[in-house]
Amino acid sequence: MYKVAICEDENVCVREQEAICRAIFEKLNIEHQLSVFETSGDLLAAFFKGERYDLLLLDIVMEETDGIELARKIRERDNEAAIVFITNHSDYALQGYDVNALHYLMKPLDSDALERLIAADYTRRFQRSFLVIKSGTQNLRVPVTEIICLETAGRRVLITLRNETVDCSGNLTALLAELPAELFVRCHVGYVINLRNIRELTRTDAVAVNGKTIPVSRAYSKAAQKAFLKQMWDA
Repeated sequence: MYKVAICEDENVCVREQEAICRAIFEKLNIEHQLSVFETSGDLLAAFFKGERYDLLLLDIVMEETDGIELARKIRERDNEAAIVFITNHSDYALQGYDVNALHYLMKPLDSDALERLIAADYTRRFQRSFLVIKSGTQNLRVPVTEIICLETAGRRVLITLRNETVDCSGNLTALLAELPAELFVRCHVGYVINLRNIRELTRTDAVAVNGKTIPVSRAYSKAAQKAFLKQMWDA
């Protein structure tokens, strides 16, 4: 689930931004959680309690504290969230480099510009960082970096992570299509491996960083070896 937070202390603006965001998520068919904060203190309180967001839309000029300072406090613990500043003042742009801001948008908010930003961030960063799966009655967001391998188990797929295994509905081919092609390759008709988490690859086996041994079949061995070597050189 794509988690977004808006922080804006002007009531009219915050309602406008919320409505625009919800319309964009519906149009792009993005499963999301949208949180709205009218003070920076409320956002920081949620953040320090463990909440994390994929995208932050921050007003720069607020009574309690400015958005730049708020972003600095967030960056002390989170370097991953995309930050977009929304402002009446273009002269703040240079300060955004300090907090690795994704973009600045001027008020009144241009919905088309925000849609382009959200679509790009969701596709290039969020979808590549997480695999969203259906496990039982839950929708789970699995970090791609934690995946060791995926394997067919009847009509379900087992996903081995560094510290646990989860199962999900779907099929191996469909899940492979959702993962970064340069990292995930088929090594067997029933197995897909994450090359970043493989420490040794032979013609018959792949040994993962957690010690798990994964079979490699003759049909997929050559392509898997080529991809493994390329990943090592590119790393």
